[in-house]
This record gives sequence, structure tokens and C-alpha cells, in this order.
Amino acid sequence: MTVEYRPTFVSLAWLSMPVYHEVLEPHLATDDLQQELDGLDAEINVVAGLIEDCIKENAHVALDQAEYQKRYDALVDRFDTAKARQKVLAQQITDRQARRQQIELFLAGLKKREPLTVFRDEDWLAMVDYVTVTEDTGITVTFKDGTEIDL
Repeated sequence: MTVEYRPTFVSLAWLSMPVYHEVLEPHLATDDLQQELDGLDAEINVVAGLIEDCIKENAHVALDQAEYQKRYDALVDRFDTAKARQKVLAQQITDRQARRQQIELFLAGLKKREPLTVFRDEDWLAMVDYVTVTEDTGITVTFKDGTEIDL
């Protein structure tokens, strides 16, 4: 087996740093999700207070129980919907933060390396996650940052 030096392969690895900041970073930002999460926290607190008020009113004032139940159920549904969305947003924020950290660690390691002029096992293992070889499409190299290059 012959290993061929490919300058385009090397330059693509080094170009991934600006690509990260211009393309990937906006998709890994959590500001919009955090803002929505903060709004949901406020909504949950308001609805919890409304549920508490509804229960207190029912305990102290003679109410039509069908109307009370309808109002109570609507508030609980609103609360449950907000809680479910809160859970989804919290997971999305965690996922984005983990992915950002993974990419930043990969790029920090990549910056410390010298430009590739010869094949070195440690560079290959540091950058490449796996290689897929198929009869139809050929060879696809998948890097640890998720980037794929078809050869």
C-alpha cells in the first residue's frame, strides 16, 4: 500500500479553523435557546401561581365544579407544555455546549501541530474519526469534528 501526500487534504484540515468560526459557531450558539428558556421559566412561575390561586379560590368560594375543572385542566396543560419545552431546550443547550467544546478541543490540538509534510500515525489518529470505503461511492474520511471529505 502506498501513502500519497495530498496538499489539498492538509490545507483543508488547517482551513477548518476559520470555517468553524464563520459557519459552525453560529449553529452552536446557545443565546437564542437560553433566551427562550428564560421566558419559559417566567411562564412556568406565572402558571404555577395561577394554578395555586385557582385551587385556593375553589377551596374558599363555592364554584361550579365543571367550570373549575375546565379552568384547572387548562392551566395544568399550559404548565405541562411549558415544562416539556423547557426540558427540550435544556437538552439542546447541553448538546450544543458539548459539541462546541468537542470542536474547540479538536481545533486547539490541531493548532498545536506542525503542518503535515509526511504521514504520521499520531496526526491521523488525532484528526480522523473513521474512514468509510464503499464500492459505489469510494472513500469517505470522517474527521473527529464531523467534517467529511470524499476522496
